[in-house]
Amino acid sequence: MLECIVNALIHRNYLDLGSEVHIDLYDDRLEVYSPGGMVDGSIVQNLDTDRVPSRRRNPIIADIFHRMNYMERRGSGFKKIKGDYHKEINYKSDLEPIFYSDNNSFWVTLYNLNYDVPIDKVDIDDNNVDIGDKKVDIVSENVDIRFFDNKLACMNVNIPTKKKIKNLHQKFESYTVFSRKDVVALLNISPTSASVLISKMDKAGLLEAVIGQGKGKYTFR
Repeated sequence: MLECIVNALIHRNYLDLGSEVHIDLYDDRLEVYSPGGMVDGSIVQNLDTDRVPSRRRNPIIADIFHRMNYMERRGSGFKKIKGDYHKEINYKSDLEPIFYSDNNSFWVTLYNLNYDVPIDKVDIDDNNVDIGDKKVDIVSENVDIRFFDNKLACMNVNIPTKKKIKNLHQKFESYTVFSRKDVVALLNISPTSASVLISKMDKAGLLEAVIGQGKGKYTFR
């Protein structure tokens, strides 16, 4: 979704006075409208979106978004949006993102991959999950990763900060004790920056303070 909205702001036609980017949210989909068609005048639904070269109507705005780490300098946004969808567990071919353009407008439709997905009743005890009459072992690593990803997605921080947090999680994972000194060494940042990062992770519920091993020791939940 972020890639789609960023592209709409970067590539819209700002000479179309009185127009604006529209983001319409429905239960089963998200639709983004942007003033201005394809930069070269082509019609996107007639193209192979895996092979559309990157062309920018507003290169200065694109450069600003790149400096804020919201986009890459090379590559097509179409391919990235589709690639993100293809990696999701509920993806199906009939839920492929839809791109549509004419001479003056551009639309993207992103389907909600979780919409109308049945959820079976699940009973959880200490070691396994009962689904109907079958028992399924819980893989703790998968549960930890799902918890971490959900918490990280909800954090109000920029993309570089999220990347740093992911690096820390990959290094220390759950139940591995670390301190500010370890964060400084791994990320090559100042002690002050490390303290700020630890504070943000703690407030987001990602960390748990470790008692009995000295002050300022943490582990990922």
